[in-house]
Parts: sequence; C-alpha cells; structure tokens
Amino acid sequence: MLTKISKIHVFTIAISSFLTACGDGSDNTESSNFTPTPINGTAVDFYLKNADIKFDDCENKSIKTDAKGNFSFTTTAACNESALTITGGIDIGTNLPFTGTLKFKKMDLKNLKNGTLVVSPLTSLEYYLEKAGQSGKLDKILTNLGLSNINNISQFDPAKDGDAHTMAVVFIFQQLATQIEDRLQTINKSDGSTAFTQEQAAQITFDTLISQLSTQPLFATNSAKIDSAVLKNIINKAIDNAKAKMNDSNIIIDTTFTDQISSNIIAVSTAIANIAQNGGTSANLLSELQKNPDVLETITENLKSPIYNDLFLANYDIAAIKASSATNPLNINFANLNNTLAVQFKLANTKSELNDTVALAFKLEGSKGSYRENLNVSINNIQVKFNNQGSIISAKIPKNTIINISSSFKNIQQFQFSVPQDLVINSNGNISVNYLIQSHGALKDYYNNYINKLPTGSLIQVTAYILPSTYTINPQLNLPQETVTIGTSTFKSSALTGYFKLN
Repeated sequence: MLTKISKIHVFTIAISSFLTACGDGSDNTESSNFTPTPINGTAVDFYLKNADIKFDDCENKSIKTDAKGNFSFTTTAACNESALTITGGIDIGTNLPFTGTLKFKKMDLKNLKNGTLVVSPLTSLEYYLEKAGQSGKLDKILTNLGLSNINNISQFDPAKDGDAHTMAVVFIFQQLATQIEDRLQTINKSDGSTAFTQEQAAQITFDTLISQLSTQPLFATNSAKIDSAVLKNIINKAIDNAKAKMNDSNIIIDTTFTDQISSNIIAVSTAIANIAQNGGTSANLLSELQKNPDVLETITENLKSPIYNDLFLANYDIAAIKASSATNPLNINFANLNNTLAVQFKLANTKSELNDTVALAFKLEGSKGSYRENLNVSINNIQVKFNNQGSIISAKIPKNTIINISSSFKNIQQFQFSVPQDLVINSNGNISVNYLIQSHGALKDYYNNYINKLPTGSLIQVTAYILPSTYTINPQLNLPQETVTIGTSTFKSSALTGYFKLN
C-alpha cells in the first residue's frame, strides 16, 4: 500500500507446522493455573514467507512465517496478550521483498475465535485507529475503501475469504502504504542518520491514510481503480506530516517522488482493476494474474523503488574502483587528474524526472616515498536532477552553501567559505568538484599548488563519500558506511575508495 524498492504479493494458503515462541515456557514463568493455548495465524499482503513476527508486548519475542505465510505459536503466562508487528519476508508470488509493515492490535491471544488470526493491511488500519483513539471511524473507512461487508477483520483473510474486487483493493491499499513508508525511510538528516525509523514512517503513513479515508473514498465506485486526485492528496499530506514531525529546516524532502508514487500506484491499480472487474473470487484474481505474465510484470516493475544502482569515480565503474589497490592502482595522467574529484551515479526504476539533494565529500592523498600530502573537500548541499532514465541532467550547489576544506598543506590547514551564487557543477552526467575549485580563487591556487607538487609515479588514494537525502544506494553494491569529518562538516555515508598511479 503506502516504497528503501519493490513489492507485489500473491496468494495461496497452506497449513503451517508449529513454531514455538513468545516466552520460554519455563516453569518459573507459568502460573499454576495457566493453560497454554496454541494459536495459528496468517500474514497477508498477499502471503509473506519468512517474514518476521514480533510480539510487541512480550519483550520483543519473535517468530517467522513459513513458506506459505502461516505461523504458529503457543501462549505462555508471560506472553498471552500482545500486539503483533510483521516486517520483512518475501512475497511468494514474485520473490520480491516486503518492505512495508503489517500490524495486529493488542488483544487477549488465548481467547481468539478458533485460536486463529489474520494479520493484514486491514488489521493495520484497525491498529492505528485504536492507537489514535479513533476506532469508531473503522466502518466509515472500510466503506470508503469499498469494503463495507467485512465483519471480523482479525479473522478475515482477503486472499481466501474475499472476492476479486476485495483482494484487489486490499492489495493496492497496502502497496500505497508501503511506497510512502519506503520513501519516508530514505530521508536522511544532515549527519547521515535516517530521519524516520520504519515504525515512525508507518505511523505517519497510516495517520495520513486514516485522515483522508475518514472523509473521501479512495477508489472509483464499484472499482479497484484508484482516484488519482485523492491519491495525490494523500502523498502530499504525508510529506507535510513528515516535515512537521521532523521540525528541522535543514532537512530537505524532495517532492518529486509524489509523481513517482502516484504513477506507480495508478499503473498497478489499472492493471489489477482490469482483471478484478471480471468478478470471481480472490483465487480467480490470482489465477488470472498467473495466466498473464505481462500484467504481473507491469505490476512488479511499477512497485520497484528508485535506487542508486550505478556509480563511477574518475570515469571508472565501481567494479574497477573496487578492484584497485595500493599495489594494483589504476593509471591516470596529469591531464585527467581532475577526474579523481568527479563522480557519476544513476538511479534505477525511474519513470519520471526526479530530484535529490546529495552531500558529497572527497579525500585525496598523494604519496611517493616520504612525500605525503592530502586535500579534502566537503559539500553538504548539491541539488541533483535526473531524467526519466535515471541519468544526471543537472547538478548545482545553491547560493550560500558552506564549503569545508582541509589539507596537510601549511598554508591551507582548514578553512570554509560560502558559495556567493548558484554554481553548476555537472557535465556529461558527472558531478565534478573541479567546477567548485575553479570558481574560487584561493581554493584554485591551493589545488594547483597541491597537484603541481605531486611527483610522477605518485600513488593517489581517493575516497568519495556520497549521501543522498531521498533515495538510497543499493545495498548490493556493498559499499562501507563511514563517517567523514572535514572542517565543521560531519556526516555518515557510503564510501567508495579508488587508487590511482600518476603517469
């Protein structure tokens, strides 16, 4: 429903093997008159395999779902009343990770009807409504979702008990929630730490959904096609709520992801609604999806979040940079030395023009024999624009941005200055600090002094520190997280280190 990448979930049911959790079951925790109760449950987004189930009120006891989204546990005296939180896991239909949050409100687990429960996007709604003291709005919100015929949410499995329309609506609702949660979790503070935890992002997301759905339907009448105007209102309101929660003018939330989320959800809604309008059960909906791999692929592709997936340093790709070392450096000549202060990165999964604000720092160290000198530059505000293919089309340092410099040179040591006007620092998809250097007389002199002292054959070690504020760097790139301090600027970010030999 309401994307830090991708999710579509498919539905099948099975009976799980029992897992024990939620208390150690030892005699000293059991009261003499307590009777353990076995509980069976299901995690539905559609079904989630290997998802983590945390018992919020039992000292964070946890278990996992099985390969078909089912789970089992037995109550103990120490754990018989708890809320549940489900995160992680893999959607069994697409093998894509579930990055959202499912919730189940706190209740007496041993008195569940038939000893069963279903954790779904609808129980998440019920959880956050109760937390906000607005449980009375549940019926109205279900009506505005076109789901007014559901009686007992904690027992209702939309992938088994619902018709095609119900399953489509529940599925789209969760994708919208997950997409918003994912984007909120990518927002970084100026020091590189995340602005919101997953729980905080989920809270903002569902508070926003509840506010909107209390007054307006989300879908067209008798359809799973989402109302595009209501959709944009929800996304924009979530951004406003996030800004209010942060209360920090130094944190920039780029609003271009509004169009990205909107485009994604509309495409998914249209694809699902076209199948759901044929009627039938949720099983029929799944069957039709499986018969139409092109439709399923459309849904999957539109649920993938933008992510930095390609990095270059000094015009070398990430594989070449990672393979370089002090004993196996890459060759570079004086004419191309400025490239060591240039990076290029691309966003994957873009469908429209997007913006991001990036903090960028470089540390250069040149050495040969006993000679060793360094020069370090930090810029905490670079505004970058990407085209719909994810390539950089512009990058600028805004007016009044503070630049921090440090060096081992005696005549530099450390200083900072403010950029007097907007400064464009991109060319051919690269972001180059050399444009900044050439724009500032003193810094230009320092830099020229630095490179002119580098002897031929010098080993140049360069580390680029990259901290996007809106979109994340793909963790599969396996970049270390390092804290960089240059002058008064400190932040934690992904780091990429390359080694070059000056010819």
